Amino acid sequence: MANGSYVASFIFKVIDERDQVVSGTLSAPNAQAAQERLRAVYKNVLVVEEQKSSATANALKRSPRVKIDSLAVYCRQLAVMVNAGIAVNRALRFCSRGEDHNLNLVMNRVAEEVEGGKSVSQALGEQPRVFGNIFIALVKAGETSGNLDIALKKLADLLEKTVGMQKKVQSTLAYPAVIFVVAVCVVAFFTFYIMPQMIPIFESMNTTLPLPTRIMMWIASTLRNPWVSGPLAVGTVLGSIMLFNLYQNLDKTPEIRYYVDQYLLRIPVVGPLFRMATQARVLFTMATLLDSGVSLAETLLVVEKVANNEVYSRRIRWSRESLLQGSSVFAAFESHEVFSAMALHMIKVGEETGTLAEMVRRIGQMYEEDVEHQLDQLSSLIEPLIMAVMGLVVGFITVASFLPMVQLLNNL
Repeated sequence: MANGSYVASFIFKVIDERDQVVSGTLSAPNAQAAQERLRAVYKNVLVVEEQKSSATANALKRSPRVKIDSLAVYCRQLAVMVNAGIAVNRALRFCSRGEDHNLNLVMNRVAEEVEGGKSVSQALGEQPRVFGNIFIALVKAGETSGNLDIALKKLADLLEKTVGMQKKVQSTLAYPAVIFVVAVCVVAFFTFYIMPQMIPIFESMNTTLPLPTRIMMWIASTLRNPWVSGPLAVGTVLGSIMLFNLYQNLDKTPEIRYYVDQYLLRIPVVGPLFRMATQARVLFTMATLLDSGVSLAETLLVVEKVANNEVYSRRIRWSRESLLQGSSVFAAFESHEVFSAMALHMIKVGEETGTLAEMVRRIGQMYEEDVEHQLDQLSSLIEPLIMAVMGLVVGFITVASFLPMVQLLNNL
């Protein structure tokens, strides 16, 4: 200000005489005055920035969305560098030079927090949209045990498993989706381009048209009517947006999410696949956390949040409560029907022999193989089904188009 009474708050990061990074805040009239004060006390001044308002600071710290496959690659690189003895902050800086711009930005932020004196797990916690509960819990366990590189390697394995499962599902559904889109385009082309040219010919025949032809003409005329197609298109778009928003906000309405997930688990063919995929994800995550030294109670607390299914989240929560009340692992899971009877038996053996993490990992691997097998079966079932439906649609259009011609020739 012109009157010289304005005092701003500045965030600084400096290096002291012991070559330690020190950060904090101070008040000064301007940035130059702040730098002069810091140079008088510290060996080197790294950063001096005016402190923003809380709303602005939160906006600046908001994490961008990153791809999970990019995160898996960066995590693997980070594990290798930490294992090679490179300091964590330097490893984070190296990782921030990758191909994913958003993740580079996040890694730089984490490196700054670590250089400012925070632990790695605390710095990761500042970016909640990128690093979830599992990531932070494993890193914290690695820091506590002094095996951060091992924890990061296990995280990379877990992320790669997740990426592999996602790509498997996408590849299974890709071909049927393409066939469906092609079928819709063919029907739309015939309805809006070919059929309008054929209707005058049919109407000029002065004879009763076959039923398939009349049905096809009615469908084409109805869809070409703007008073029908307009509201139908608008309703479809609005309905899709509403369903998408509802799906995106299901986590904010646990009761609705619970009933939706419960319904999905009951769908024939798809339901068992969802159930097995959820259990495989839960088991592999449990094994990873237990191997890293995380306690069973804390493991279940983390796994509950990553089950991605409200039904299983509640069952895991109830199992954790039973465990804290003194139940065995087997009894807690059995009473709330978290896993199948075979899986529960293996968990019981692992609990009795002290190899719970290993048993859980083996069950998870078995479930993953079952999921892949079921996905292959689903793919082999969907493809001929869609081809059959497409064949019926195209066949109906062909028959409806040529029947009047056949009828006219028979009447000659």
